[in-house]
Amino acid sequence: MAARALRNGPERSRDEQFVGRYRELAVLHAQLGRVCEGRSSLVVLEGPAGIGKTALAGEFLSAIENAAVLEVSGDDGESELPYGVLAQLVTQAHQVPEALSGLAAGATPDPLVVGAALLQLLAQLQHAAPVVVAIDGADWADLPSLQALTFALRRLRTDRVLAVVIVRESDHPRLPDGLRRLLRSSAALRLPLDGLSARELQALSARLGPVRLTPQAAERLHEHTKGVPLHARALLQQVRAETLADVDAPLPAPRAYATYVRGRLGACDTPSQRLLTAAAVLGTSAPLHLVARMAELTEPLPALEQLTGAGLLVEWRTGAGVSVGFPNPLVRAAVYHDLGPATRRRLHLLAASLVEDVVHRLHHRLAAADQVDDALVREVALVGRRQAAAGHWAGACGCLTRAVQLTCAGPERDRLIAEAVEALLAAGRPADAAALGAQVSPGGDPGVHGYVQGSVALVAGRVEEAVRRLHEAWTHASGDAGTGEVRARVGGDVRLASAIGARLALAGLLRGSGPDAARWAAHALALPRGPEGGQERGREGRQESGQERGRESRQDSRQEGGGEFGRFARLVGLGLAGDVEAGLAECAELPVPAQAGPGELDALLGRGTLRLWADDLAGAQADLLGLLAVSAGRSAPFQLLVATTLAQAEYRLGRWDDAAGHAELGASTADDFGQAWLASHAHAVAALVPAARGEWERAATHVRAARAACSPGNVAAQVSTAAAEALVATARGDHDGVISALTPLTRTNLPDEPVVVLWRTLLADALVNAARPEEAEEVLVPCELLALDRERRSVLAAAARARAGLHAARHEPGEAETCYQVALEHTAKTETPFEEARIQLAYGTFLRRRGRRSAAAEQLEAAQLTLSRLGALPYLEQCDLELAASGRAVLRPQDTARLGLTPQEHTVAVLISRGLTNRQAARKLVLSVKTVEYHLSHIYTKLGITSRTALIGKLSDLGE
Repeated sequence: MAARALRNGPERSRDEQFVGRYRELAVLHAQLGRVCEGRSSLVVLEGPAGIGKTALAGEFLSAIENAAVLEVSGDDGESELPYGVLAQLVTQAHQVPEALSGLAAGATPDPLVVGAALLQLLAQLQHAAPVVVAIDGADWADLPSLQALTFALRRLRTDRVLAVVIVRESDHPRLPDGLRRLLRSSAALRLPLDGLSARELQALSARLGPVRLTPQAAERLHEHTKGVPLHARALLQQVRAETLADVDAPLPAPRAYATYVRGRLGACDTPSQRLLTAAAVLGTSAPLHLVARMAELTEPLPALEQLTGAGLLVEWRTGAGVSVGFPNPLVRAAVYHDLGPATRRRLHLLAASLVEDVVHRLHHRLAAADQVDDALVREVALVGRRQAAAGHWAGACGCLTRAVQLTCAGPERDRLIAEAVEALLAAGRPADAAALGAQVSPGGDPGVHGYVQGSVALVAGRVEEAVRRLHEAWTHASGDAGTGEVRARVGGDVRLASAIGARLALAGLLRGSGPDAARWAAHALALPRGPEGGQERGREGRQESGQERGRESRQDSRQEGGGEFGRFARLVGLGLAGDVEAGLAECAELPVPAQAGPGELDALLGRGTLRLWADDLAGAQADLLGLLAVSAGRSAPFQLLVATTLAQAEYRLGRWDDAAGHAELGASTADDFGQAWLASHAHAVAALVPAARGEWERAATHVRAARAACSPGNVAAQVSTAAAEALVATARGDHDGVISALTPLTRTNLPDEPVVVLWRTLLADALVNAARPEEAEEVLVPCELLALDRERRSVLAAAARARAGLHAARHEPGEAETCYQVALEHTAKTETPFEEARIQLAYGTFLRRRGRRSAAAEQLEAAQLTLSRLGALPYLEQCDLELAASGRAVLRPQDTARLGLTPQEHTVAVLISRGLTNRQAARKLVLSVKTVEYHLSHIYTKLGITSRTALIGKLSDLGE
């Protein structure tokens, strides 16, 4: 029988709107491959209704070739029809056993007899091709069919049969006990499905048309629907495109779901309906006592009990009492959007009188207002400014964009647009910022217009355009004719001038001009940028509690000009200008991140960066880990810079798994939040670990993304991208690739900071290997001079390694060996294990070629240990070859795995066998002594030994 010939129903076509589920599809195809080899497989697809189980199975089945496919499904209306499901299967096959042939006609034989006949049918079919049986909606299938299926599935062993069972829950009570046990046993592979990711919802929106959601709109849809494809698809087809795109506009529930919720609510009594309505107006969650006051219920517990039983509310207890919320946002949306306008207005006014939070109170007042007066608009704008000053960008966006919408065209509206654009850019919504910025009146204030357009251009990576527009804006806002000094003139807008100066400082960093960045940051920091005071603060202050005013005062006391990145730009600008020590002196007295105010967090980020450059890697990591813990809710570029700078520190410290995770976080932040100006840097950092580990495709993907985001004028992006390309080429041994990537940088005016020009050591290595020593000398000298002048030991070590290679190429062995030893002396004073291992590898190779095999092996074994721990496979392979050429057996983790040792135990065993003490081994592996002792006790137990001498003997036997 030909493959797929059993599909007598209509052939499946690929669903053009199917997105995501790559991992699950890969698992299913892997199980099909297993079946083709003669090993049966049972896969369970489970998840709630609408999660996409049937769509996933359909996508898988439509892609199958060279296999027979049988599809059946259960239905609630036929769950009492005996053998209704298996009768579907029988109609898709020819020449079925006698016990099956009568099922379609209504025969009801014993399930065990039918199960045996089903086994016989599957045995016949698999002679021609592997068989795939898909049972959809098994929890709705009739009991006799399920019993027969259970009998057959339990007896599949070496058959070429893949069974895919699709259920809401593998332990659903409607399933027979035997089938539940089988589906939850080790014999079954369970694939539970979650909702689609925000990125996958973006792709779904593009396929459904007419517009592709922005990352922020997709994230909101994901939060609203929990990624359930059924609900997301319904809203994408039901809601207007502009509503979907406006992340501040409320989303409704899908019509079918809203009807379902109304039905559940209609079955509840009046107090329960009032309680649920009040909860919907208050938001996604609220304290029960507040909801009860809104609903005018003195005893809310009976109503709450009814609503939780109906699945319309959930409750939980906190230290402050009982809180309630909705099981998902769609329930709230269905209830809220079903309210009439008069009811909504009344309840919002009541909520505004009850809630304490300023932002929430303002939200309710706006929702209740028939028409908005100027005083309320000013209040909305003021709260938005305070949210921005505190770094709460999501709240600032909502308030400031709403204030723009409520303000008539004119200078005041343009200034509100400028503030809203600033908040939108910080929140990672550059497309929304560009669209709003286009509404600034071209004939209005040139300072405002230039600032808005320059800010949008900067974040989009159009650096030269941004600088031109911001310089023009500075002239108009500050009264400066080009000297860079702010003039005190009537009508001068110092707040706007401060914002422009901060943007120009960031542009200076991108252009690689440390002095410009430091100078512009100094101007911005000298100008006040806190929330506006005066009469507006007084009017708002009368409506605030004393506690709120105190908190605002503390925040304001730690605010200064320069915005979110003023001090960061100042410190990093000083570093790029060659004065890291001065920058560190400026930020020596800072609180820990958890106690820092908004104006201090960017200084901590700057200090972390300078500490990284100054080889204080532990200090840098401490600052940056602390910032990572408090970065949630901060701006998108702040989160990106924290993650990528931390990844660089961890990479140099040899904590590569952590570095890879944080680098991926930075790269995904750049992509998801449209940070084009920083995307090259983020992806270049994300390429570091994959390049060193030989994960070529992953590294190449990040390098391509970095190169694609590069733009003219963005020197930082160009340096980062070229260095990443060179690191990949270095790991591959592609010297021409290194030269091609880095030579253009030699013609660029770059900052006077040794770490920034560390790429010169890579280029010098490649030129030496390409037999171009004179060019290598020319490239290396500037790096050596800078490193000596700034006393950067990490750079001095890399430069000494490159210099040693140059001496060796010139047949100057004495000078080469001296340089290798100098390089190792430098690394001994810095915690940079990868660089140390590279030096040891190069030194060992040099010694082996000089015929000093014993000395070579000592260096190579030290390098091997570190490279193995890091997983630096390209370098490890080279090290193994050199060790073999030195006459030493290469002992790898897979060798000791035969004795039961884990990779970590292998590393400890090798170190101890080489004569290191427990303390020395702990320092080498960045572990505690107790951890080494713990591993060593396990090693002794597994190997049946009691001494280090016996350990050396065991490992020697393996190496022979």
